[in-house]
Amino acid sequence: MLFSSVVKAFLEERMAMRYSSHTIRDYRVTFRKFLAFFGDLEFETINKHHIIQFMAAQSNVSAKTLRNYHANLSALWQWAIQQGVCKENPVRQIKAPVAEKKTIIPFSKMEIFALLEIASQSHYPLRDRAIILILLDTGIRASELCNLQIKDLNHVTGHIRVIGKGKKERLVPISQETMGVIDEYLANRKEISHSSPLFALRNGKALERWKLRKVLADLGNKSQVSRVFPHRFRHTFAIQFLRNGGNIYSLQKILGHSTLDMVKRYLAIAQYDLDHDHAIASPVKCWNLV
Repeated sequence: MLFSSVVKAFLEERMAMRYSSHTIRDYRVTFRKFLAFFGDLEFETINKHHIIQFMAAQSNVSAKTLRNYHANLSALWQWAIQQGVCKENPVRQIKAPVAEKKTIIPFSKMEIFALLEIASQSHYPLRDRAIILILLDTGIRASELCNLQIKDLNHVTGHIRVIGKGKKERLVPISQETMGVIDEYLANRKEISHSSPLFALRNGKALERWKLRKVLADLGNKSQVSRVFPHRFRHTFAIQFLRNGGNIYSLQKILGHSTLDMVKRYLAIAQYDLDHDHAIASPVKCWNLV
């Protein structure tokens, strides 16, 4: 059975299982690259040396992307084993690349003010302002924002219904202030229903992730705020939540993390702030008591 045939059957099943369009697209990118690198090999003849050769040749991608390639190929082989196409998974014979841990730098208050000011002057001021505030107020991911529908807003409880990774549903608190800005934006939309996307393009279709990134990058360029991308709002929300006394376990639930690993990174940053402030503001130190 050819590699392309196995991929076709794998993707068809994943789509039937309602995997997200983003996941399907990631699969396609990985498999297309592998196919272009080796040609259409017989699936059973592919071994760990092929995988190593392919991974080693991906010098132009980040460690995180390479890790995704590894995970996607492993998923394909595990599925193929279940289907009786092959007997072992060569990808599991190779350690996954270690993704680099990038420095987390949240937005400052002045940067957020600058972004909101420019957003108010954009072609879609109500939408762009609402996007900034909901990202900052809830810490939701780019894909989660793009998948929101109007019916996911609950004005009574003050929550939004979010479908996260693995199609896990969670209720995320949202402030009345942000809800009010969203309502103002929706009041100026035409021909909407409960199932309409919360954030839409001019044609009424849902805002896609690449478009969201472009909108935010453009606002960053115009406001002279560097590194404006969706996930940085998530970082900022998390760190400010902890700085302002929020509970680490509550933050984990709000962000939709299955473990505390990432949340602990935010906590370390918030703790550094406390230690730094104490070193500056301690009465014993400042009053020269000792």
